[in-house]
Amino acid sequence: MKRPQDILRWKEEIAAFARKVEEFTGNQITAENLGQAIHIINEKRKALQRVYDCRKSKCLPISGRDALLMTQISFFDDPERCAQMCNRLADELEQRIKDGVSVVKEGTKRILVTGTPLAVPNWKLHNIIETSGGAVVCEEMCTGTRYFENLVDESKTTLDEQFMALSERYMKTNCACFTPNQGRIEDILRLVKEYQSDGVIDCSLKFCCLYDTEKYSVTRALKEAGIPVLSLETDYTDSDAGQLRTIISAFIEMLGAE
Repeated sequence: MKRPQDILRWKEEIAAFARKVEEFTGNQITAENLGQAIHIINEKRKALQRVYDCRKSKCLPISGRDALLMTQISFFDDPERCAQMCNRLADELEQRIKDGVSVVKEGTKRILVTGTPLAVPNWKLHNIIETSGGAVVCEEMCTGTRYFENLVDESKTTLDEQFMALSERYMKTNCACFTPNQGRIEDILRLVKEYQSDGVIDCSLKFCCLYDTEKYSVTRALKEAGIPVLSLETDYTDSDAGQLRTIISAFIEMLGAE
């Protein structure tokens, strides 16, 4: 839950983790170096947001597969280098939009993907969607918008304040591990509009019970809003690729018929 006492408890966990890091590494965490680290990660978030903002354009300058790979790599890359390269990519994409250079033909159905995070090397879903007549324009997941939306407050000057700022930022994440999780539904509805999506694919990995449980409420909310939605369950193997292609192709064809 996300009550004030829950945010405080998470702040205390962050402080305890910081002490353990100091003990293990022998390095002292100060307000100065933690503030610098917060700034670096905020800059990475801003750079990722710039790339995603380009995907809101009707002239789509990057495929969903390439955008997903960028997000996946950002979990591992040096954060300063990642921000630099993402900003360079955003510069290129913004120029493509100005020049009218799209990676898909006009009229291609725009898909928002939500559900279980897609960690490396899970590109199956995006590949099937984008070779079945659709284009993935946004991921409402932890390997997507949840990763970079919301910045940590950089104005705090003490470690205690910074730990609270970190807690407040991360407790804004609308992951299925929280209950109630109405914020996730609100995010999906908002992102459908922002990214001009024609439909939503809600995909959970097998045995990911949290997202599987939320399928009902997500599907109901989208249907009530008049937004086409397809719920899927898959895993990391390619054993169901043929079945998924049939289902996804039919969904995209249905979007074209509306």
